[in-house]
Amino acid sequence: MASYYLLLIQFLFALIALFLFWQSVGYFRRMWRYKRLKAMPFPRSYVTILQNIQQYQKLTPKQKEKLHVMILLFIDQKEFVGAKMNINDEIKVTIAFYACLMRLGFELGEKDHVSTVIVYPEHFIVDDSHTIDGIHHTRTSVLEGQSANGTVVISWQDIALNIAKPGKENVIIHEFAHELDFEDGLADGTPLLETSKYQKWSEVFSKAFTTLRNLEERQKHSEGLILLGNYALTNEAEFFAVCSERFFQIPKAFKNHFPDVYEELKRFYRLDAEKLYSSHPDHNG
Repeated sequence: MASYYLLLIQFLFALIALFLFWQSVGYFRRMWRYKRLKAMPFPRSYVTILQNIQQYQKLTPKQKEKLHVMILLFIDQKEFVGAKMNINDEIKVTIAFYACLMRLGFELGEKDHVSTVIVYPEHFIVDDSHTIDGIHHTRTSVLEGQSANGTVVISWQDIALNIAKPGKENVIIHEFAHELDFEDGLADGTPLLETSKYQKWSEVFSKAFTTLRNLEERQKHSEGLILLGNYALTNEAEFFAVCSERFFQIPKAFKNHFPDVYEELKRFYRLDAEKLYSSHPDHNG
């Protein structure tokens, strides 16, 4: 019996060692890729594409330098799939920019769980089937974007519109925010946080969500509700995704209307979006 437990313990230690070895291999591979790409000159054609993006124009040279490496890593590591369209550099660089802008405050490779980006030329149709109380329901939806299990599906038509007419909405930020939310396995509007930060996050987001939903139900006018839009009140997951959009797209206006939510997002993303564009303080969407 003692020998059985000894073998079991040895087996568990072997599994732990194998796991740590695999983790270290992944880390060194990421570092090798990072050093290789950092040594590469950032393509001029990529800069030309980025110059069309309002947020990029307003970043400091140091911020751009970090983003350039992150963009190269993103394009190198992700699988881009065109659905009824060809994928070109403009599509790759644009999506990579916004996905990396959101993670500018994180360490290299941190919270980067998306493996595949599927791009449609325009809105796409999704059929959703489910059963409730024995009754089968089928619903057809026309979507701008969707995300789950490390895959982001997105409409290029909407991305191009967001760039041509910058405002409060950004479908790339919205869908990648969902992926950050999914990191803990739940689509509940609460991403993976340090244990000590959950209570404050829950209090702030629940209060804002409940207050706005009550206003919506009573059909009361609210500038905050107009800023976020009714879709943000679909559920807590959409509320987080929409708030993330506003945080990066119109930080000053968002901060004025939702200062507590802004502070929680600032802590989560580890950057102050308003100060991110400090060299051009007029960035308000």
